[in-house]
Formats: sequence, C-alpha cells, structure tokens
Amino acid sequence: MSEYTEYSLTNVLKEKTALMIIDMQNDFIHEKGVFAQYGYDTSMYSGIVPVISQLVKEARQADITIIWVGMSHNQLNDGQDAWIRRRIGRSHPPSCRTGTWGADFIQELDIRTEDVLVWKHRYNAFVDTELKRVLKGMGVKTLIAAGINTNTCVESTLREAHLIGYHVVLAKDATTCLYLDAYEPSLTNIERHFGFVEASSTITSLWNNVGNVTST
Repeated sequence: MSEYTEYSLTNVLKEKTALMIIDMQNDFIHEKGVFAQYGYDTSMYSGIVPVISQLVKEARQADITIIWVGMSHNQLNDGQDAWIRRRIGRSHPPSCRTGTWGADFIQELDIRTEDVLVWKHRYNAFVDTELKRVLKGMGVKTLIAAGINTNTCVESTLREAHLIGYHVVLAKDATTCLYLDAYEPSLTNIERHFGFVEASSTITSLWNNVGNVTST
C-alpha cells in the first residue's frame, strides 16, 4: 500500500490477506471439554460458531488463505517459569494437551488440507511458533482474526501482528470471551490502537467489492 493511500478498511483488504481462526478447540468449547468440566459457562462460544463458519466459507470463495491457530501444551513447551507459576494450585486439569481430543478443533468447523495450521503455546500466536515465517512466505500484509478469547489470545496476537507491521482486522461478531465484561474493552483497545474492528458481513462485502472473489 502506498504511503499516500488512505488508510481504510477497504484499502487494507486489497492487500494480500489471511483469515486467522484462533483457539476454536474442544477443551474450550465442547460440553465435555476442560472448561465445561471446571464449571465455566461456555455457552457464549457456540454463538460465534455459525458466524465463523460463514466467514470461512466466504474467505474460500475470495481465495483468502485460512489459518487455524490452536493452543497446544506439553512438557517441552510449558517450561517458562512465569507461565508455570501462574498455574500452580489450579484445580482443573490442563487444557489442550498436545495430541489429545481436547486440543482438536471442534468438528463443526470446515478445516481442509490446504489450510494452514499453527500450534501456539502462549496467548500470543507469534511466540515460539512458525506463524511469522509462514505469513512472510505467503506475502501476507493483512490479518483478519476471529475466535477466542477476545481479551487474551486474540488481542495478544493482533497486538503483536500490528507491532511487527501487519494490518489487522477483527471480525467482532466472530469473537467472544469467557468473561463477557472484558469483551467491549478489548474491542475498544484494538480499534483505538491496533487496527479495524468490524462486523464480519462488512468484511465479506468488501471482499466482494474489491473483485477478488473466485467462482464457486
């Protein structure tokens, strides 16, 4: 994008774009997952599943790369002292253990072999992962995010993406968080400091308007 081009959602979506879906995994969302076992109300998560499914469908039609980002914990990547010590004394079992059903993405979502999978070990999907290398290799300039939780993994990842030079867009109706009082402040923070926060329908309509939709 030229430095003289208006910085608008329309213009950043004309750049090479990827759609990143974060942490839509069984342990967080499914009624038999760790969060539900621990007694968390996870009902808000089910509400965004159809929105994400539609967003993914329209991204495919627009020839936009889909990146599925998931949490993955094991003894090799849980070694940071501060990360471990924050979890001492927690009574619920560990979530999203590498290779388990809990770490799998929920079956309602259409994950295909041509999609990109990135396994993260912290809230920020760029920390100790191949995400930056993958994006650079594909020539991506704009990242659209959806998934959970808005105020932790989603915001942490978008913050980092902005800091290292990517245009960032959050599909606000395709994200939510466990503590709903944190949802709006997180949207505000992202919109004020990092990027664009828009409804998924607005984003997909702009994909259509820029004329990059492939035939189905």
